Order: sequence, then structure tokens, then C-alpha cells
Amino acid sequence: MDKEWVWLPRSSSEYEQRALHFVKTAEKNLGYPAMILCPCKDCRNVSHQDSTTIFEHLVIKGMDSKYKKRSHWTKHGDQIVNAESVDHEATKDEAYNLYRAAYFMDEDSVQPTNSMDEATVQRQDDQFMKNLEDAETPLYPGCPNYTKLSAIVALYRLKSKSGLSDTHFNELLETIHGLLPKENILLKSLYSIKKFLKIFDMGFEKIHACENDCCLFRKEYKDLDNCPKYGASRWKKNKRTKEIRKGVPVKVLRYFPIIPRFRRMFRSAQMAEDLRWHFSNKSTDGKMRHPVDSLAWDMVNDKWPSFAADPRNLRLGLATDGFNPFSILSSKYSCWPVMLVTYNLPPMLCMKKENIMLTLLIPGPKQPGNDIDIYLQPLVEDLQLLWQNGVEAYDEFSKSTFNLKAMLMWTINDFPAYGNLAGCCTKGKKACPICGKNTHHRWLRFSKKFAYMGHRKFLTPSHPYRRKKSWFDNSVEHGSKTRILTGRNISLALKDFPNDFGKGGNKKRKRNNNEDDTSDVDDQNELSRNFYYVIIWT
Repeated sequence: MDKEWVWLPRSSSEYEQRALHFVKTAEKNLGYPAMILCPCKDCRNVSHQDSTTIFEHLVIKGMDSKYKKRSHWTKHGDQIVNAESVDHEATKDEAYNLYRAAYFMDEDSVQPTNSMDEATVQRQDDQFMKNLEDAETPLYPGCPNYTKLSAIVALYRLKSKSGLSDTHFNELLETIHGLLPKENILLKSLYSIKKFLKIFDMGFEKIHACENDCCLFRKEYKDLDNCPKYGASRWKKNKRTKEIRKGVPVKVLRYFPIIPRFRRMFRSAQMAEDLRWHFSNKSTDGKMRHPVDSLAWDMVNDKWPSFAADPRNLRLGLATDGFNPFSILSSKYSCWPVMLVTYNLPPMLCMKKENIMLTLLIPGPKQPGNDIDIYLQPLVEDLQLLWQNGVEAYDEFSKSTFNLKAMLMWTINDFPAYGNLAGCCTKGKKACPICGKNTHHRWLRFSKKFAYMGHRKFLTPSHPYRRKKSWFDNSVEHGSKTRILTGRNISLALKDFPNDFGKGGNKKRKRNNNEDDTSDVDDQNELSRNFYYVIIWT
């Protein structure tokens, strides 16, 4: 029997059709009894109902959550394939594949519901479980406190906090290995530790970056030694001799790939179940307790129903800001981490530190500013792949493979970081990201700063404050609020906008403090600058 429909929205027509098909199939399997067990949330396979009532209960109340988790709906005639009944000449693997194929086949189809080969899935399962078992092995027989993985993580953390060199860390590992009982399984070198952690996709990619923040040395620039835009060297120079130290990059971006980590999340049955929480826990009393209760969430469901139909598809939020990693107030070093938050999870889980995913570590010493888009390239490429095509993943909760997709719904930043990340101007004449070139600004000649008035245009046309002069700037407000630009308007504004990322050229434009002398060309350039980065995310 088809089991995927129970996760569809109950308001969808597909859910109703499959629920009706489920009831008819149950009647047929059980020999058309007068009354059959109702699997809804209230009846929970205890009370018998007629088929019409069962259909109504499934649509109105939904299926019992515990019954969703069961491998087989035996109370409604679903049968499992018994591996012992298979021809004795078949191998054990063939029997297993036959069992899996029978379980994950749609009753009206002759092809598996997923394209991933079952034997490949099984090999991946076996390898992952083998690696997990090895990681959870006690450090030595009878060790009460540390496993192989926890000991490695603790020592690695000590290395990063104390600044131990690789050589000294290797010596420390060998010393500790000699102090422990002879049967211990502690690794003896940093290389073997990195190789071990890579099995669980816990490593990161080092991507060399230009010191002027104009490009990453990847893809077509992978083999270059100099920046293709400004000619800056990829490698550090000796401060005393000015010689280039080839092999030592000036800047290194650290990218923690997100796709393998998303796949790992669904390898845990408990986590895979928690990632479905949002689907059946929307607030019904009009109060907002989770982003699932927001208007934006409903808008996504209405605009992309195929994405919303599968509760396993991820909805993400992105947060970034600069900080001083050395905790020294006199230091101007600015390091920018980029985090992803998964909003599929319940409120008590989605904000826990173990569920907030570090994806990028953008190096300093200077903040990237609007050039942060250069460093976001690998993350944006993976997000585009997850949105457009998706990736195959194995769901341990439902024991099936599926096409995993993800959407970036929100960004969480303070106002200056918001301006860098979205590319909107947050200071000067056009400081309002919504109003853009229509921002009401006034230059205060003696204070040497801008003042922003004209907020009464957001009131209703008949509001008495519009006509109050003495309370405000001695003027009557007749304007109306600005309309939010559509994607077409933004696209037209950016049609001929040049890509001038980087800090190597002389791009500073002298500000004219007299707003009456500002040309239309400057306004158009500033408008394009404001919305260039917005179109990337759109």
C-alpha cells in the first residue's frame, strides 16, 4: 500500500484522493466487512467505523501519528514480503532487495519510487553503521568517559584553543597513546585524525581568496597565481625580503559543505522525525509560536505547493555578522561566520547550538563589506542545487530514499550587516532599503550628517498629523508610501550594472553634500548598487 500520502497537507486534493483509495483498498483487503478499524488521531485503531466515516476522519483529523511510524498497516490488510518464501536459490541480498522493492513500490507502478539503486543504499547504510560503531567504541576496554570520537574531538579542541602546532600535537598524541593501556585505539597523528573525521563529513574545504576580496581561486581561477582583476598575488610575501612564499595563501575561506550534513541529519531516525514537526504542529489559535505560523510560511506553501507537499524539504534561515576572534578590544580584526538555522525543527530544538550549522568562516583582518557575495559563492551554489534539482537522501525514519530540497527563507542580521548581505544601501541619501531612491533625506550643513523626515506619508491620507506643521518640520505632508519594487523592476534597474567586486581599484566617489547638485546618473548608479545583491537572492 502507498504510504507517502500521509505526510501531504490534509487540505490538498491529492491527500483526499489517496485517503479515499486507502479506505477502498482496506475494504478490499479485508473482504468488504461492514465496519473496519479507524486509524485517525481520535479512534487510533480502537473503534470500528464505516468507510465513509473513516474517510471523513482521515481528512478532518488526520492519521494517528504512531500508526504513521509503523512499517506495515497490518490492521488494514497490508502484507509484507516474507524473505523465507522466496526461492531458496535466491541469495540473501536478492531476498533483501525483493523485500525492499515490495515495500517501497507504489501499487499502481512497476518502478521503484526512487531512482537510487537499493544495493547502493544498503552499502551506504552498512558503511555508515560500521563507521558509527567504530566511532562509539570505548577508547580502551572499560573506559567509562571517552569513546574514540569524543577523545579525538576533545584533543582537537585543546589544539585549537592552545595554538599547538601540528608537530607538537603529533607528539602529544604519541605521548598520550603511550600513557594509556596497551589496548587503546587513540590515533597517533593529525593526518589520521583528519582522515577519520572526513568519513563523517566533519571536515571543511579550504578555498584561497584574493586579498582585495574580488575573487576566489576556484573553478576557472583555480590554477592562477595572481588575481585576474587587479594582479594581486595569491601568495604571501616575506615582510623583510619581499619574496613571495609560494604555497602560503594570503587569505583562506573555510567552507563547511552543507549537502553531506543535511543527508546525515536524515540518517538519524529521531532527527528525521523531528524535521517533520512543522507539518502537523501549526498553531490553530492565531498565535505565532514558531515560523510555521507566519504569513511568509503560508505564502511559500501557496506559491510552491510541490515543495510544501513533502515535510522533509528544509526551510532555512541565514545569519552572519563580524566579531573579533581574539577577544582583544584594541584589535580591529574582523572574522565573519555564516550560520544556517533549520526551521523544520520544533522551537526547543531549532535554536540549540548543535542544530545551528556553521557553513562559512570568512577571514579578516578587514570586514568583506559588500564584497561578501564573493565568499558566499560556494554556499549559494549548493543552495541553488538544493532548490532547483534537489539531492537524493536516505530517510532512516521511513526507510526510503527521497529527493531532498531546501529553501532559504530568511536572513537574520543587524542593520549594517543587513546592508552588506542584501546589498541595500543603509546610510547616506538612500538609507532606507524599502524606499530606495525615494528616501526622504535632508543634509544638515552644520552637523555634517543626514536627517530623515517625511515619515507621515505612511499614515492614511486623512490623518490629522499630515497637516500638523508645528509638531514636525513646519510642512504639510502630501506624499504616499513607496511601493515595494517587483522582480521585473529590479531586473530592469540592473540590466547594465557592472560587476566591480573587490577593493583593489580606486572606486571611491566623492560625495557631494549639496543634494540639489546630485545628477540623475548618480541616482541611477546608486539605485543599481542598492539592488544588485537583491537580484542574486531572488
